[in-house]
Amino acid sequence: MVNEFQKGSLSSRLGIPMIYGIDVVHGHNNVYKATIFPHNVGLGVTRDPELVKKIGAATALEVRATGIQYAFAPCIAVCRDLRWGRCYDSYSEDPKIVRMMTEMIPGLQGDVPANAKKGFPFVAGKDKVAACAKHFVGDGGMQNGINENNTIIDRKGLMSIHMLGYFDAIAKGVSTVMVSYSRWNGNKMHICQP
Repeated sequence: MVNEFQKGSLSSRLGIPMIYGIDVVHGHNNVYKATIFPHNVGLGVTRDPELVKKIGAATALEVRATGIQYAFAPCIAVCRDLRWGRCYDSYSEDPKIVRMMTEMIPGLQGDVPANAKKGFPFVAGKDKVAACAKHFVGDGGMQNGINENNTIIDRKGLMSIHMLGYFDAIAKGVSTVMVSYSRWNGNKMHICQP
């Protein structure tokens, strides 16, 4: 399917390639016979970033096998309220554990070469995919656990709890960061204008 879309894109008048992405928070789970890995909450309890990196690499292979080059993962939310219906997307309520699990990024994208500048997007080759750290920022701390709600926390708390994984993700060369529909102290984090 994706390969046919890409052919159509490239054969258009301008020949602009298409970027196609898919959610892969626990493997390439929309594909028949793909490997389904435990959700992030299950991986977080392992405290094993090397395992998560290997899962990222295996997921990248399966995603690329279907012609897709962009993966919406990892979710680096820090779930602070168990009532949030997406706590399974979070590696932990502990930001240190979430930071460790950003090893999913080099698993998906490949290791940034030692001589490369830190903080720039990097994808190693045709068996890797562009990763996406999500959902920026504070979506795991929403008041009363209500999805797409309000994270009430001071700046210091936001930076020391919810932002730490993003610092690591950027240092590891994550290709993109997905925005959040949440609010921070009543202010919308992001907004779409028609």
